[in-house]
Amino acid sequence: MNGKDDTEILEKIKEAFESVFPTDIVDSYPSGALPLGTYARSKQLDRLGVIVDAFYGKKDADGQPIIIYSLLLFPKRSTVMPVAPPDNPYYLINEHEYDVIAYLMLDPIDITQFAPLLKREIYDEY
Repeated sequence: MNGKDDTEILEKIKEAFESVFPTDIVDSYPSGALPLGTYARSKQLDRLGVIVDAFYGKKDADGQPIIIYSLLLFPKRSTVMPVAPPDNPYYLINEHEYDVIAYLMLDPIDITQFAPLLKREIYDEY
């Protein structure tokens, strides 16, 4: 092999790695944030869901940036009478880190499983 072939091979390996783990997502994900796929409950809507994204919001009184979580909330189930869910019963909401109850005793799930449910390929980059 010559230097040109080695460079091409290394470039292809780098592209393959970045297609699985894009560097811009990893770099922009807040340090100290809960992992993607962590089960969490929205205090505002009192519904269970999973964390699908996190980003920094405004700063708190101490000057620390507040982490905002995007939660994909599951359909709310009635224990009295089951109701047929609408076409897309899932709900996406942004919550401050103070308004999220995370269930850390459960392993995070693979959020790519939700793409077919939402009829979109929005989680391919994860």
